[in-house]
Amino acid sequence: MIAPHISTRTRLIRALLSVGMIGGSLAILVILALTRPLPGLSDNRAEAQSIAVFQPMKILLPRQWAGYGTVRALDSADVPARVGAVVVEVPATSKVGTAVTQGQFLVQLDDQDFRRIVDASNQQLAAIDAQLSSLMVEEAGLEARAKLAKEDVELVRADEQRVRDAVQSGAAVQREIDRARQMTLVADRAELLLREALSQVVPKRAALYAQNEIQKTIRENAQKNVDRCRIASPIAGILQRFDLELGENVVSGQVVARVVDVEKIEIPIRMPASARGSIRIGDQVVIEVIGQISRIVRSTVARIEPEDDPIERTMTVYVEMSQSADAVDRLSPGMFVEALVESPDTTARTVIPRRALRADRVLEFVDGTLRSRQVFVSHSYNGAIDSAGVSDVEWIVLKESLAEGMMLAVDGGRTIAPGQRVQPKQLAPTTEASKAPTAEVGAAIR
Repeated sequence: MIAPHISTRTRLIRALLSVGMIGGSLAILVILALTRPLPGLSDNRAEAQSIAVFQPMKILLPRQWAGYGTVRALDSADVPARVGAVVVEVPATSKVGTAVTQGQFLVQLDDQDFRRIVDASNQQLAAIDAQLSSLMVEEAGLEARAKLAKEDVELVRADEQRVRDAVQSGAAVQREIDRARQMTLVADRAELLLREALSQVVPKRAALYAQNEIQKTIRENAQKNVDRCRIASPIAGILQRFDLELGENVVSGQVVARVVDVEKIEIPIRMPASARGSIRIGDQVVIEVIGQISRIVRSTVARIEPEDDPIERTMTVYVEMSQSADAVDRLSPGMFVEALVESPDTTARTVIPRRALRADRVLEFVDGTLRSRQVFVSHSYNGAIDSAGVSDVEWIVLKESLAEGMMLAVDGGRTIAPGQRVQPKQLAPTTEASKAPTAEVGAAIR
């Protein structure tokens, strides 16, 4: 009988404790609710926060395309050694960074071997000339002897004919005919030998002429090698590289110096392939040197590469420039630059400051309320626009034009606290600025 009594009392105690805890919690909740701080009402509701607004307008702006490139010299030359020889002279002006003129002496190689070949060729040519002179004398003698031999043959044949006539008349015997015939054969043989000797003069002269031309070619090549031993700059510019020293052996084809003309440069600029339909030769180019402050150069497009890079999907345009080699701020070959090509656009488009856009939406001031409005971006534009009335340099060009008279918040990322009054402050001059009402934003931005 005692065990059931204790069990019932325990249950009752537990139930009372639970009810007490719940009641205590409710009491604490009521006390917290009654003692909570109440938000105070603004005593100065007439003072509204100023919100900068502007009226977007259609402006005819050039289309800008950004690209990057590396400056390189339009004229440069790697100066090779065209013969193999030893360096025997290096002038003091042959130093890296020194300005050189076209044809200026850079280095002298040993030319003694080639000069000996020139001298030997001259001696061979003199010997050939002597042989030609001797051949001319020989030819003249042979011609004279051949003429005499011809006359001798004619006389002997006439004498033979007289002997034959005498034999027929009985005044001579057969033996006299044989003797006359023998004399005729001797005269014919002598004339034939002279004519053969005379005919050999022509091939001998041709051979001597051939040898003469060969020696002239050898002498000419040797003289060229003598001239090549004196290496000069092919263009005017600045020595970029020169590594030779006295006594150094140079082989044919070895590059001994590099000359760069910094007065005429070109910049191949790689741009998106989609720009090909817009960019034309003569379009304006704004070049900014990476790593230098306030270094802006303006030029125009000189050439356009006809093919696109199918892997990188880029096109290349070329800018050519002239500058002074002594200018401190000149563009140096190898310098990396950023370029902005401006191609003309025939359509006026709505332009807004970049800061007025947030997540492809702008804040429009309508009926005393700021509302979020979606817009579609065409492209961006960098530069000041005086007619816009806003001193921004970063702009967004929209695909679709906005209605005239529309007012947008300049700062599209700005948040307005609920219940706060705002006063639009127009930046751009407009006749509607004085009519803009004060707006009370009840639920921030719709």
